[in-house]
Amino acid sequence: MRIVITGGGTGGHVYPGVAIAEALRRQVSDLDVLFIGGSGLERRIVPQEGLQFSPVLSHPWPRRPSVRWFWAMSLLGAGTLQAAVRMMRFGPSTVVATGGYASVPAGVAAGLLRIPLIVQEQNAIPGATNRLLARWARAVSVPHTSVERYFPGNAVVTGVPVRARALAGDRARGLKHFGLADGTLTVLVLGGSLGAATLNDAVIDMAGLLPADTGVQILHQVGKEHDARVTGRIGAIQVRTYVTMPYIEDIGDAYACADVAICRAGAGTLAEVTAHGLPAITVPYPFAVAGEQEANARVLEAAGAAVVIVHQELSGRRLFEALQELRDPSRRRAMAEASRRLGRPRAADDVAGLVLQAASSRAKL
Repeated sequence: MRIVITGGGTGGHVYPGVAIAEALRRQVSDLDVLFIGGSGLERRIVPQEGLQFSPVLSHPWPRRPSVRWFWAMSLLGAGTLQAAVRMMRFGPSTVVATGGYASVPAGVAAGLLRIPLIVQEQNAIPGATNRLLARWARAVSVPHTSVERYFPGNAVVTGVPVRARALAGDRARGLKHFGLADGTLTVLVLGGSLGAATLNDAVIDMAGLLPADTGVQILHQVGKEHDARVTGRIGAIQVRTYVTMPYIEDIGDAYACADVAICRAGAGTLAEVTAHGLPAITVPYPFAVAGEQEANARVLEAAGAAVVIVHQELSGRRLFEALQELRDPSRRRAMAEASRRLGRPRAADDVAGLVLQAASSRAKL
């Protein structure tokens, strides 16, 4: 069986595709996957995951009318032609689009070639790309019921696919690996794969308000670009254990160690947080195109699984106050249970099931 997965531009669109490929590999022995994307993170991440990668021309769509529209349109046309030629040679049974501008060429080519298309939407407010591609889709995988209204007739609630490594954590192994103490409240800080400067600064300021004997330890993914500056700032902080890493490769172990997450509200991050049933303090990225990060965060807040701090309110003091509220074990347990109810650790398998159904229906034609 041959499957094309397309998506990219950001990790939030790449990692769900990787998770779907992993799930398909678990279910199909003779699987051949081709990942078609652009020049974003997917160009590096996909080959690292052992998947065949084929780049095509693509470009972010300009937000305002300008001459750049003609440039974007010409690249879209050329990229669609490239994708169509590669798919005709590869012969996929199904195409899976996970969103982002990099998925437009292959998604449109699938529609033109009448290859069954499955769209995977991660956010509470769908992106423009997936809304476009949904018109050709056999099914649209959505994160929760509130998103069904955007795709009437073909939405299927699956949750957001999460990579196996993000789920397969071991607490004892993680404590040893990260140098953390057992029995201490562990705060995992995630600003996304590239880090987040404002969130980093606020967390450091928060840590500066914690007394040395507070019984809190911090594991902080700071982002490669921010590593040196953050390391320089935390030297005078009293918190007994404050571990910083540019990027946490063993993310499953990190989640297994954590009692509370402080994070942005990207759909992938929140899917991982809820799959582990963690209480969260979320700080949505304020410049997301459609405000989707805040919408994602509000879903958790409404369920009682998260405290939301918007960008305008972000400070070390505000984070400190939110963390102090979560020091209450009963509050943490209630939030953890709410988080666990939202979690869908089998989402990748469920989306893989949609892909296989589409492939089977094509085979019968």
